[in-house]
Amino acid sequence: MDRPSVDYPLRRGSLLFPNRLVVGPDARVTYRSMYNRVKRLAGSLLDEGLGRGDVVAVADVNSVRFMELAYAVGLTGSILLPVNFRLPPAIISEILDEADVKAFIYSGPFKELAAIAKGADKYQLEESFEGWLEHDPLDSEGDPEADYVLLYTSGTTGRPKGVLYKQWKMVMGGLSIAHQLSLYETPASLTSRDTILSLIPMFHILSWGSIFIAPFVGAKLVFTARFEPEQIAELMDREGVTWFNAVPTMLAMLLETEKDFKGVKAIVGGSPLPKNLWDKARERGLRISMIYGATDMLATSISIITDHTSEEDTRLVTHPVPYAEVKIIKEDGTPAKPDEVGEIYYRSPWMPEGYYKNPEKTRESFINGWFKTGDLGEPTEDGGFIILDRIKDAIKSGGEWIPSSILESIISETPGVRLAAVVAIPHEKWGERPAAFIVGEATEEDVMKHLDEAVKEGRIVKWWKPDMIIKLGNLPMTSTGKINKKALREKLREYMGG
Repeated sequence: MDRPSVDYPLRRGSLLFPNRLVVGPDARVTYRSMYNRVKRLAGSLLDEGLGRGDVVAVADVNSVRFMELAYAVGLTGSILLPVNFRLPPAIISEILDEADVKAFIYSGPFKELAAIAKGADKYQLEESFEGWLEHDPLDSEGDPEADYVLLYTSGTTGRPKGVLYKQWKMVMGGLSIAHQLSLYETPASLTSRDTILSLIPMFHILSWGSIFIAPFVGAKLVFTARFEPEQIAELMDREGVTWFNAVPTMLAMLLETEKDFKGVKAIVGGSPLPKNLWDKARERGLRISMIYGATDMLATSISIITDHTSEEDTRLVTHPVPYAEVKIIKEDGTPAKPDEVGEIYYRSPWMPEGYYKNPEKTRESFINGWFKTGDLGEPTEDGGFIILDRIKDAIKSGGEWIPSSILESIISETPGVRLAAVVAIPHEKWGERPAAFIVGEATEEDVMKHLDEAVKEGRIVKWWKPDMIIKLGNLPMTSTGKINKKALREKLREYMGG
């Protein structure tokens, strides 16, 4: 086997760790039982007329049955489309039409979405799933070269873009996370003794590849249907969770509970982690590794400890996972050196060939074997890099970059600030200037005093200070739990009367 098929991680887990559990809101099954159930599901799906190249959309919360369907669809040679049910129905309809979905499988809460899938065969899980499990097991393996999963970006910069991955690419992209966390010293190290709680929804890169990572390393895997911090804390204690994945906003809400995080580890990604949140997590006993990746890249890098980086550095510095490569290119087209800023370019064996049915966006982003990420970064001397900002989110004032992530981190340290976000204001003289949104009890004066102290300490320069600070009751979020800066920019235009 030179390339893995989709069933490889589960098949391995069923042999090495047959009695380890997968726990969800719907079931508790062992890896041995799950592998058998997957083969039965695959046989049933074939009998339903699904086969190679057919697109199967699934709308469900994180669950055991969703994981089993993700494997079973692959065994049939069909293409899995996890439905991002947090997108507007009109956009979901466009995605389903573009993908030419043949079957739409859904759980009860998403019955209304099923009506959107015009022309597709509909199957409600509560009515079909148990019957499917009665089928004789399919006696075959997956095809590594078969198209396997069609993922869509969250659409924060425009209409969501599709990315189609073959079986081997999706599996290798997921396992690259396991390799980085197991081979190197890192705060969120992962072994077969861990219990994983996957908080990232399945529609976001199959819960960051958790369905492959957990059986591959032999870890117990736990799913939850919805993110409710107090209930999550109870679930972690009940199931003995030692490791979880999350975006910073999730982490912030979990740290507001009374949960004891001593002995617990996490990978956090989706956006930079503010220092005050990092410090609070470590004070509570939680150890964190940062992960960088995206729907159109899969895993790119995870922070590790090297001869040049300590655990203190891992909040900012990440290192490419095995077989992935990163280069940082300045605006003049030359490679950036340490302490210089440029755009992050990426390549790996599992990188897709382009965007699904979108040649224009493919030409813009996939260039000579490299993916142009649209993110700003700085290289480090040990081959790692610091992610500063999305280029669209960074503020270019007087020809110089102001990374919004650094300002957000420092503003978040202000007592009484729970969340902060910085976006650009158009400026006649300087091109752009920063504006800050805050959530919490702190005042504009509190924030400005804190920023003045940061200037005195040399952490920022004076001209980085925001021109205005706006208090909100909450910040808009994307479907993947990140702060929605596109919505904030629209709110800023309304605020300014433009």
